[in-house]
Amino acid sequence: MKRIAYLAEKLFSALLVVFCIVTVNFFLVRFMPGDVVMHIVGEDEYLNIMSTNPEKIEEIRAAYGLDADFFTQFVRYLKKTAALDFGSSFRTKAPVLDTILFRGKWTLYLALPTIVISGLIGGFTGLLCGWGEEKWYDRLVTRVFLLVNTIPSNCLAILFLIAFAFRLKWFPIGGITSGGLSGWARTADIFRHIQLPLIVLILYRTASNHMLMRSTVTQLHGEQYIDTALSKGLTERLVRSRHLLKNALSPYITSLCMQMGGVFAGSMMVEVVFSWKGMGSLIYESVNAKDFPMLQGCFLLIGVCVVAFNLLSDVLYAVIDPRVKDGEHEKV
Repeated sequence: MKRIAYLAEKLFSALLVVFCIVTVNFFLVRFMPGDVVMHIVGEDEYLNIMSTNPEKIEEIRAAYGLDADFFTQFVRYLKKTAALDFGSSFRTKAPVLDTILFRGKWTLYLALPTIVISGLIGGFTGLLCGWGEEKWYDRLVTRVFLLVNTIPSNCLAILFLIAFAFRLKWFPIGGITSGGLSGWARTADIFRHIQLPLIVLILYRTASNHMLMRSTVTQLHGEQYIDTALSKGLTERLVRSRHLLKNALSPYITSLCMQMGGVFAGSMMVEVVFSWKGMGSLIYESVNAKDFPMLQGCFLLIGVCVVAFNLLSDVLYAVIDPRVKDGEHEKV
C-alpha cells in the first residue's frame, strides 16, 4: 500500500508539473515585450503588414484568439492543447502537430539506438571500472571517456564529419537520404546516412553513462554490506550482480529515463551538423525563423516527455528496489 501511495503521489506531481508547463507555454509569448502578433509573424513581416495592410493585423489577432481577454484565451488554449491542436506554423503554413510527428520520427531513429546501446555499454564499462578502480583498464577506458565527455557534442560531430566523411569518404557528408530511391535501396541509403551521426551520439552518451556508473559503483564499493558479502566467501562476480548492481541501477536508470525525456532536444547540434531533419534541427530552424507556434509545440512536447520519463523512472525505481517507502529510499 505504501508503494501505491508513493506512485500515486508521483503521478499527481507529474500532472501538476505538466499543467505548469502548459501554463508557462501559454504566457511565454504573451508576456514578451511588444505586440504578440509581431512575435508570431516575425518583426519584418509585422512591419510590412503594418505599412501595407494594417487591417490584417486584427485578422491575425482574431485568428489566433488574441482578441479575447486573458482568461478566455487561456481556456481556449487548454481546450486546443487537450485536443492536440497546436495551430499551424507561420513559416510553412503546415499543422504544427503533423510537422512534429514527421520530424520526431527521424529523431527517434537516432535516439532510441543511442540510448539502448550507450546505456548497455556505459553501464557495463562503468561497473567494471568502478569495481576495479585504479587498474590498467580503468585508467585507459576512463581517461578516453573523460576526454570524450569534455568535448562538446557539436565539436565532436564536426571532427568526425571532417575525418570520416570529408577526408576518408567512408560516410555521406550529411542529410537523411540521397533521394530518388525507393524500397530496400532507400532503406540501405538511409542506413548509410545514419551511421556517422549515430556513432557520434553513441560515443558521447556512452562516455557520460560510463562516468555516472563508475562514480556510483566507486561510492558503493566501500559500503559495509559489500564487505560483509565478501567476508562470507561470495565471489566478486556474485557480489557485483546480487548486491552492488541492484543499488547502482537506481540512479543509472533515472539518468537513462531523463535522457529519453530530453530525446527530442538532446541531439539538436548533432542533427544540425549532419543536416539530419529531426526535431533538433526543427527547433533550430524555428528559432532562426522566429516561428513561435512551432516552438510552442516543440517546447510543450519536450516538457511533457521529460515529465513522463521522469515518472517512468520513479515507477521503475519502485519496481527494482522494494525498499521504496513513502517516496524515500531506505538503505539497509
